Amino acid sequence: MNINMEQPATAKSTPAPPPDPAAPWVSVVMPIHSCRVTIGKALDSLHRQQGPSRCEIIFLCDLIQDDTLEIIQAHPLGSHWDIVKVQRLDRGMAGACNLGWQTARSRYVCYMHPDCYLPDDNALLRQVGWLEREGAVAVEPLIDIPQSDWDTMSFWDRVTSSQFRHAKPAHGLANKFDIIRRDVLEKIGGYDEVHFASAGEDADMVERLLAVGKVAFSDVIVIHAHLHPPSSRFSSTLRKHAQIGEGAGAMLRKHGLAWALARRALPITIVNSLKLGLLVGIFIPVPIISLTSLVLLLALATYYGRWAMLTRDWRAPLIPFAVAVMFSVYALSMVRAFIRGRQTFNYSKRPKK
Repeated sequence: MNINMEQPATAKSTPAPPPDPAAPWVSVVMPIHSCRVTIGKALDSLHRQQGPSRCEIIFLCDLIQDDTLEIIQAHPLGSHWDIVKVQRLDRGMAGACNLGWQTARSRYVCYMHPDCYLPDDNALLRQVGWLEREGAVAVEPLIDIPQSDWDTMSFWDRVTSSQFRHAKPAHGLANKFDIIRRDVLEKIGGYDEVHFASAGEDADMVERLLAVGKVAFSDVIVIHAHLHPPSSRFSSTLRKHAQIGEGAGAMLRKHGLAWALARRALPITIVNSLKLGLLVGIFIPVPIISLTSLVLLLALATYYGRWAMLTRDWRAPLIPFAVAVMFSVYALSMVRAFIRGRQTFNYSKRPKK
């Protein structure tokens, strides 16, 4: 096992020179925290990958309080991959992504989360193939969400996951199994840490990549197995919506209508506008407007949480009202980030020790 302990790069550090022919074929960048529940399956799927030569995996370590590092140390992946560990220094997801590509020695930088795994043994080979055939600067995988863990979720996790119930795989550049050319990341300056911390940085990256080249869409499936701690509470749900709401507000502030009205962003723009408009409408001192806004907001919330409402739990009738509060937190956070011009709030579901 080849394990290197790298010093973390800084925001002002000079990126490494272009990789030489002896460099690893692909650099997989994986931000990790206390993720012992999911890391094994992710490493197993990488260990099975076919490829022309060795790869490297760069672990960006942040507040690890369990035996995640011991699991990595003992995994057979280290017998034919180079393993590098870097401290994240709590710079958020955008900062972690920058540390990753600055450390990477390959010309292909593949971002992957520890709660993702690859069902196919040739996924990495095919993903690189799509990138080269399309002459693209980056390639997005098809992200699938397992349905088998629905019955084991806590009540509030079912509420937030209801939108993904029976969802089909969808393309996305969301650090799940994307590949971006390292020279392109260097050219555009990497991820934007000024406006984004841990939400919206991936959507912003899509816009910046499209400004310099083509983003390809592959047929490679990656499974995103969300972590569902049994201790999840409604307050956790609100914090997550505050985080992603800020990401949407920062995106709108930075890119404006050029992003909001683009076909790829139009669905989320419509939904976000509806959330904000209905929230504002509730407080308009005209009874017909406020009542209609409240009814429509609850109807939208009911649709969002429809699968969770089938749960046999005394709290199920409260779901429309709870989701309406979630939408309100999202909308207010979106406005806050738009005014401030940046996304700063960081929340991650982590099981307690």
